[in-house]
Amino acid sequence: MTEQTPEYLSDIEILDILQSMKKDKLDAEANEIIRNGGKAGRQEAHKQALVALNTSFEDKFVEAVTLALGLNSGQAKKIRYKKDRIRILKVRGIDYLVIDGAETAQVLSQVAQAIVREDSIVTHDLHNIFPFWKEGWPMVQFDNAYKILSEDIAIHYQATLDQLISLYGGN
Repeated sequence: MTEQTPEYLSDIEILDILQSMKKDKLDAEANEIIRNGGKAGRQEAHKQALVALNTSFEDKFVEAVTLALGLNSGQAKKIRYKKDRIRILKVRGIDYLVIDGAETAQVLSQVAQAIVREDSIVTHDLHNIFPFWKEGWPMVQFDNAYKILSEDIAIHYQATLDQLISLYGGN
């Protein structure tokens, strides 16, 4: 995030920044990982791309919400967690769970956690998220999962930005 903090920016400047964030490409780093993975490492590259996609989304989401709502550093850390995300946004008049793709954000986060912490084993919460994922078994078809989640998280990010922009009277 730039060194500009919300308390030093006018509403018009915040609105301009939020509108420019609509051009963000969440999957830029993830697509680079996939391109560099080659045919032989296709599934491994998509697995790493899922983690990169989650990191990119979370960073950009936190940046946008922190800017729009003028969150302090403690709130900015908490906004990464689903329950706090719902609570903090609800106080500001945004029902997070009705924003298109809110569940996708949770699923993407759980997938990234399972890849990093569970050695890519399907957890209870991810059982049957995709028809080819069963609890306790290794995750498979990362390319299919990536394609679905990358499209859905982009939609969610745009819808979230639209909600934040509407707080400032933008379209």
